[in-house]
Amino acid sequence: MENKKVIMKVENLHKDFVIHSKKLTEPKKLLHALSDVSFEIYEGETLGIIGESGCGKSTLGRCLVQLHKPTSGTITYKGKDIWSLTGEEHKKARRNIQMIFQDPYSSLDPKKTASYSVEEAMKVHGLGENSRERHQRALEALQEVGLDVQHMERYPHEFSGGQRQRVNIARALSISPKLIVCDEPVSALDVSIQAQVINLFKKIQQERKLTYVFISHDLGIVKYISDRIIIMYLGRIVETYTSEGLYDNPMHPYTQALLSAIPPESPFEKKERVPLEGDIPSPIGQQIGCPLAGRCPKCMDRCRKETPQLKDLGDHHLVACFLYES
Repeated sequence: MENKKVIMKVENLHKDFVIHSKKLTEPKKLLHALSDVSFEIYEGETLGIIGESGCGKSTLGRCLVQLHKPTSGTITYKGKDIWSLTGEEHKKARRNIQMIFQDPYSSLDPKKTASYSVEEAMKVHGLGENSRERHQRALEALQEVGLDVQHMERYPHEFSGGQRQRVNIARALSISPKLIVCDEPVSALDVSIQAQVINLFKKIQQERKLTYVFISHDLGIVKYISDRIIIMYLGRIVETYTSEGLYDNPMHPYTQALLSAIPPESPFEKKERVPLEGDIPSPIGQQIGCPLAGRCPKCMDRCRKETPQLKDLGDHHLVACFLYES
């Protein structure tokens, strides 16, 4: 990884949401969606992000594409803070960093055709000299994702789920981005279609030299497509490592429990589950200690009082756990 170029860097990222009470006399509260998140994204790689629902992975993805403004911390793209950019630099960064959303139907205007949706992205970013050129580029983008000229004037309700997601991918590709944040892009699709779309992602990445941030709760898909994986729990990164290394040798108790939930490939294979008892703590209000302390079978007194920081175990294997501190 030392030879790879860093395309995006996240440092000490925090994101809080204000929750207003239904009663005027009660004070407002803060929901800590992200707490002290730091990592790097290398050019040309696929960085997978895994975690339970509510762990903050989608909020993180939205921060990367400037849909959510962080409470504190920095996000730099090619060495420049994306929230301090103005003018043409800001427009170029917005064009180079795109997002593909989870629900392919709600991501498209139901009253507009596939061609219009793709061409609209180019209009927004000032690409194409005229409508004829944009129409031609839209056709090329749709063909690249496996659709054709006959699909250009169809409306979203006339497509299958997999086809709608292909339109969304074509829309992102039409403006030639460098980094794409994929927020559970196949979770709403049938299993047979998921494989086709995942293979399409890999094919496009190789042809266009793209960088992906792939957010998912499907452990099998993330292992297949990712070069490195980040494990998140309650708004924090608890472990990050290469895809194969993480699945072969998970170190954090939460990662071990998460991966133990993957069903064995054979019904005759016995697999030991690592249980996590107790409820997930609330992200609202002050947070003290390790977020997993109340559920971890290896919890120590220190875990309830201090928050562990990511420690490098060698070979860029980072773990946030007191068990590995010397």
